[in-house]
Amino acid sequence: MAQAALSFPVRKFLQSPGWIAPNGRFFPCPCHEHDSQAEELARKYYSNEVKRKSGTQIFEEKRWVRLLENGAFRVGSDLQAVPRITQAQRDTLFDLASVNRENDFSRSLMMWLDQAEDS
Repeated sequence: MAQAALSFPVRKFLQSPGWIAPNGRFFPCPCHEHDSQAEELARKYYSNEVKRKSGTQIFEEKRWVRLLENGAFRVGSDLQAVPRITQAQRDTLFDLASVNRENDFSRSLMMWLDQAEDS
């Protein structure tokens, strides 16, 4: 009996700023558009909470990763805290860094990944 080969689609990423949900899903956005994208996504995914809080506040509370245009990232509202990320977020960030390991975005992202703690 012949074995069927399993084929999984490869995730194709472009290195871009954006948000990464705790489940690892990446939502790219234009540079400096994180807050407006958070509002749009919060209306879709957190419709009850968006009536009381901004999308950015919701994402910070729920530990979404805010990925910046230079490869740096933060989680939560404390800019001084070491980022705590889920394994799914770590996997997505590593995939983004692997798109082109020779550019500044990837080098910065890998440095930030080395410093991040698991949540």
